[in-house]
Amino acid sequence: MNILVIGKFFTDVFAMHIAETLAAQGYSVQRFEPGVKLHRIEGRIGQRLDQALSTVHGATDSIPRIRKRRMRGLWERLEEQRPEVVIVCYDFLWADEVAAIKRRTGASIAMWFPDHLANFGRAHFMNAAYDALFFKDPYIVHILRGRLASPVRYLPECFNPARHRLPEGEVIGPEYRCDITTAGNAHSWRVALYNQLGRYDVKLWGGPLPLWMPNGPAKAMHQGRSVMNDEKARAFLGAKIVLNNLHYGEIWGVNVRTFEAAGIGAFQIVDWRPAVDQLLDDGKEVVTFRHREDLLPMIDYWLRHDDERAAVARAGKRRAAAEHTYAHRLSLLLDSLAGRADGYPMPDIRSWI
Repeated sequence: MNILVIGKFFTDVFAMHIAETLAAQGYSVQRFEPGVKLHRIEGRIGQRLDQALSTVHGATDSIPRIRKRRMRGLWERLEEQRPEVVIVCYDFLWADEVAAIKRRTGASIAMWFPDHLANFGRAHFMNAAYDALFFKDPYIVHILRGRLASPVRYLPECFNPARHRLPEGEVIGPEYRCDITTAGNAHSWRVALYNQLGRYDVKLWGGPLPLWMPNGPAKAMHQGRSVMNDEKARAFLGAKIVLNNLHYGEIWGVNVRTFEAAGIGAFQIVDWRPAVDQLLDDGKEVVTFRHREDLLPMIDYWLRHDDERAAVARAGKRRAAAEHTYAHRLSLLLDSLAGRADGYPMPDIRSWI
């Protein structure tokens, strides 16, 4: 089967994991990267340049003449490859572009949106004739299902065991050792929590700090760079606790870090969300918190109990490897497009409404 993946393809990002996993499963995979090609320059200067280019691109992308010129590469790729399935990562396409893909190729086309609803933006997908729309949060599925013409399905995020792992026999260096860590954007919600953890040894990993970020404990915790793939494994396994505070836009579901930390084999404390109970066993494969008043005593307890932390981490790793990899999710996505499945089973949400 020929599959075209549309998305961004720098290291340790959603579309890259999808394309690599599909290729490992034996499919013929082609890629198309819309917009500005990011992460071509390493380091802080490169990341700032990416931000500037993305801003300029976003400001001009709604101009039809410019948009049409930028999409020429996609039409050429479709003519060359004639894909049978197109997987769009995020909401990259306009409605008329989705229709044109189907008209030109006859391919089945799906969008898998791996972000929370606060990042919907203009939500072009709502008016596009996708064969299926996949979302990671059961809440999004609940509010959109039956209201859009396209089928709406649940598909949680996952991890890539080929990338998110520590190389065999490697010893983690002291630069990663700490009490608490996480990796990701320094958004306001994350900064607000970590500013309250100044009494612990904390390492935060991620892109350049936002210019608005105030001086405080969280700023001092930041390591000044991101960690990707096997280095993310070093960072997570070098910490006693991966503290994963979910963005407030995650209503019922969880983020990709939930599965990466579990799959790597790290001990994780994560914000409670209703869907956690379906995906990981709370208290045995992951530990959840609901309030700051719960969190600080919880951190103190788990920092003192090495054996218990290790047992939870081992169990979470087994569960993630057995159920929550890209191979699992993509097989389900393709089966759903073919009519053999209906996405990941929706949890019983009656008590959540």
